[in-house]
Amino acid sequence: MTDEEFEGYLQGFSDDQVDALRQLRILITKNCDGLQESINRGRWLNGFIFYSAAGQMVYAMGPRGKTKTTLHMMPFYGSPVLQERHREALSDLLTGKSCIAFRSYSELPLDAVTDILRTGTPVMIKMLEEHAAGAKRPQ
Repeated sequence: MTDEEFEGYLQGFSDDQVDALRQLRILITKNCDGLQESINRGRWLNGFIFYSAAGQMVYAMGPRGKTKTTLHMMPFYGSPVLQERHREALSDLLTGKSCIAFRSYSELPLDAVTDILRTGTPVMIKMLEEHAAGAKRPQ
């Protein structure tokens, strides 16, 4: 996704949502190598920005209603270690097993989110790539 496409995506969101999505994009791209960024046009989380590996979503971010922003973190969902390490820091923001919602970027526990991005992403990418390679092998 180009910077121009990203800026076009932000049109119509609240100022807090625009700021949060810009800051999250920087945080994700700074801490996560090997992910592809795109606007999802699928059935689930349609219109969200996906960060994917091997064709599967690893992170998704987008607006939640008119005032909040949401971040879905599959490495957090899939890792009991990350859940135990960061559940308390994320507890006030959790809205599901992998999802946090917040009004402003300043509400985020950045140490927890950054750790999930840095340590969870490589493990998730490796798992997705191994799964994709296994699915391609003849039975």
